[in-house]
Amino acid sequence: MAKRPTSIPNDALTRDQLKQLERNLSLLSSHIVKEKYRQAADRCRFLDLPTPRVIQELVTTWKVLWRWRK
Repeated sequence: MAKRPTSIPNDALTRDQLKQLERNLSLLSSHIVKEKYRQAADRCRFLDLPTPRVIQELVTTWKVLWRWRK
């Protein structure tokens, strides 16, 4: 059985990086953003313990898709 890492690397995005990611995603087509969401969800699903950066990318992509839904 694989051992869990004792510490999670802190590779979290800064606020400015998150805003830039959100802006870049909002300029893409909905099909591409949906695909990026699937990729981020897969990365979260297949890692034992996803890093903060992967979670931030997943949530930011979801927020962009949610805004377009309205």
